[in-house]
Amino acid sequence: MADRWAGLAALLAGFFVILLDTTIVAVASPSIQNDLKPGVSGLFWVTAGYLLAFSVPLLVAGRLGDRYDPKRVFLVGMGGFGVASALCGLAPSVGWLVVFRVAQGLAAAAMAPQPLTLIRRLFAADERGRVLGVWGSVAAAGTLLGPILGGLLTAVLDWRWIFWVNVPLCGIALLLGLRWIPRSRGLATRVDLLGAVASTAGLGVLVWALLAWRDISAPAMITAAVVAAALLVVFAFHERRMGPAALALLELYRSAGYLAASVAMAALGTAVIAMALPTMLYLQQARGLGPMQAALVMTPDAVVAAVLSPAAGRWVDRVGPRRPAVVGMALLAASLLLIGLVVVLEINPWWAALGAAVLGVANAVAWSPLSAAAMASVDSAAAGAASGMFNTVRQVAAVTGVAVTGAVLTGLGSSPTLAFSVVFALMTLVAGAGLIAATRLPLVSTVDDPSGSR
Repeated sequence: MADRWAGLAALLAGFFVILLDTTIVAVASPSIQNDLKPGVSGLFWVTAGYLLAFSVPLLVAGRLGDRYDPKRVFLVGMGGFGVASALCGLAPSVGWLVVFRVAQGLAAAAMAPQPLTLIRRLFAADERGRVLGVWGSVAAAGTLLGPILGGLLTAVLDWRWIFWVNVPLCGIALLLGLRWIPRSRGLATRVDLLGAVASTAGLGVLVWALLAWRDISAPAMITAAVVAAALLVVFAFHERRMGPAALALLELYRSAGYLAASVAMAALGTAVIAMALPTMLYLQQARGLGPMQAALVMTPDAVVAAVLSPAAGRWVDRVGPRRPAVVGMALLAASLLLIGLVVVLEINPWWAALGAAVLGVANAVAWSPLSAAAMASVDSAAAGAASGMFNTVRQVAAVTGVAVTGAVLTGLGSSPTLAFSVVFALMTLVAGAGLIAATRLPLVSTVDDPSGSR
């Protein structure tokens, strides 16, 4: 028992630092600007470079876990993340900081798909809801504690410590992982090089265009969209001919459970990530709160999610994924509606904390059943590919949401209240789409491996 939970602790530490570094830089951006003197574009790519490098290789990383052992790929990524974090803290200029952030993103991509595969080996099917509930609490904490921890470290120490704090976490996780994460021989399959090139190039152009739309012309944006679409079409046709050796096993989407879980998780990731920056901007720019005050308004999300996620996971083990997921996605829509009402009615901004608390319940209840349903829908040989696809859809959807909300805020900048109202309305619609997908989940997860990994 203890060894399995020690292995899980290593996986959780890796997942925490991945999500922490998605949001931790935002609050420290003014300090980075004062120290390194970057232009607006350079400062933007400190965050965007990480998102780009993290999102694009996830498909390849998932399949590499199947091929070479997910433990090995996870630990290599963890080591690389620790080294890149240390280098970020030593960066002498914004150019070098962007380079090291890209290295961080690539290491994060290597880590991200492996834990769902490894959890299948560490825990039996009837335990995974509880485990993924803990996983969901760490997901919420990593995403939402980023601004709080970033503000605290920057205020008390220096902006460089937002990166150096990762180093001991990575070191502890490496030690735990080396000892307690189970090894496997990997699959005797060749790596789909053409698929890797086509998917990486197609997703790379797509994510770059979504992140860089403010800085490129309309013709360049259209060209990027056409190139990305062409590459991804080539990739899709190629994958259909590759059979079991395919990088992305597209036939997994024939499973109603996997498809519904993927769509609902994309909606959850989009809403949670895309609303974070608009909320912080609204609370600080439109309502006059300081960075730490704005972060405290959203603190109930992380606290409630951390407290409730294990119990929510046990609920999934008892009743299956559909009912918890439906409740979670409905609460997600309700939380966005509550925060949106604070904007539209211009009431005391601290009332947004109520919406944040409901968002915490939604995170706690939704994350576990969606992850459990997706991974229970595939066999062990396809676990890495399934996890890579699941993470890719979530991450690219989140980047798309960030781009859309940024476009709305820019286009309606002359009327901030209208702009923020439209953002929250759009995210509520996204949550509604996720709710519809959640109703398509199976009532009971398929027991894919009754003996577990023990």
